[in-house]
Amino acid sequence: MVFLETNMVLFFGRFHPLLVHLPIGFIILAVIFELIAWRKKVDLHLAAAYALLAGAAFGVMAAALGFMLASEGGYNEWALNTHKWTGISTTLLAGAAYFLKINLSKAVWARKVYPVALALTFILLSLAGHYGGNLTHGSDYLWEHAPNSIRALAGLQPARERITLLDSALVYEDVVHHIFEAKCNVCHNKDKQKGGLLLNTPSSIMKGGENGPVIMPGEASESELFRRVTLDPAHEDFMPTEGRTPLTKEETALLEWWILEGAPFDKKVIDLSRSERVNGYLKAVGIGEEKSFLASLDLAAVKREVLDSLMAAGFRVKTIANHSTWLEVGYAAHHKDAMDEEKLRVLAGASENITWLTLSGTALQDHWLTYVGQFPHLTRLRIDQTPVTDAGIKHLVSLKNLEYLNVYGTQLTDAAVEDLCQLSGLKKLYLWQTGITEAGVARITDALPTVKVVYQHPR
Repeated sequence: MVFLETNMVLFFGRFHPLLVHLPIGFIILAVIFELIAWRKKVDLHLAAAYALLAGAAFGVMAAALGFMLASEGGYNEWALNTHKWTGISTTLLAGAAYFLKINLSKAVWARKVYPVALALTFILLSLAGHYGGNLTHGSDYLWEHAPNSIRALAGLQPARERITLLDSALVYEDVVHHIFEAKCNVCHNKDKQKGGLLLNTPSSIMKGGENGPVIMPGEASESELFRRVTLDPAHEDFMPTEGRTPLTKEETALLEWWILEGAPFDKKVIDLSRSERVNGYLKAVGIGEEKSFLASLDLAAVKREVLDSLMAAGFRVKTIANHSTWLEVGYAAHHKDAMDEEKLRVLAGASENITWLTLSGTALQDHWLTYVGQFPHLTRLRIDQTPVTDAGIKHLVSLKNLEYLNVYGTQLTDAAVEDLCQLSGLKKLYLWQTGITEAGVARITDALPTVKVVYQHPR
């Protein structure tokens, strides 16, 4: 009988996350009504009053269900108590604000206190919602994807960027932790430790939960965590619970592989034995990218005086990423000084470092492209909407690292196809509004099977 009563309490408690949005919505609606009434000078007195009354009423019901849900246990006590008391205070203040609202015309003191009560209700509502979110998703949820500049303002440590290169990735930080964060830590974080289990640090993982260790290094079949994630989803012990997305086949296999390899926390992926199947699973979760052409090179930065000369010539210059020595350079079509050959001579002074170049809409001449053809590390080139012809493309055949080429709106014809086919590194080619025919496009895709050609078929 006690068991059934406990189950009924938890059954009703699970409706708390559903019902709790109603008082939130009604209180916010009351604030919106008051702002509209203040700005537009319209009478929304009753609308605001009824919204507060509904917020207080549903707040009482949400609080009751919250007490039932809390009986399940597994929550951080401080976070739970903070959420509980800010929620209760919000409900009481919403009720008080309603009482003040309906008495505005009867008492001067009510008119003075009401705005303060409404403001405090909204502030407490925000705090209660924030701590409720922490209990549901973990205290790091709000800041998980925030840029490091914003994290610094919030007093948080910079986020570690996940490494995806096979020879550099760490097996725990970049594989296992990534899986836990995505599928497990909603219920096993510092604010909600279901079963007493915390899965966000190596020490807590090895410590296990209220029933003991969940990882037995070298013994996947003896590890409770692995057993739980491989149960039938209908089983009451299956993890993750509460209808959350289960681990994929690849994630489950990688978890098993990690445990069988001794559940290391400080080793690289390449330090462990890996079968071809494991390598395939690693690629499925984003580990195993090959180093890009640019990442494999280490160039010195362009000298300041060279950069100054580029900008003096009218070029826009910026690095393609923070602390990178690779440059993105462009010349605006609407620049007061038209593009000329002398400007490209100046640009050649930084040819080693320029990897993205945009000359769209300029008066680019064919023979000027001899300078561009000498940029050894160019990977993106835009010469769209220029007067370039087939003769100009001949100067670009040396750009073996070029991955992106946009010649939209130029004078190219099928005579340029053979030269375009020599750009063996191409991955994307824009040919809209050129004279290249469908037959020419077919010849390009035959010669370069991996290239994606964006081409406007004739009607």
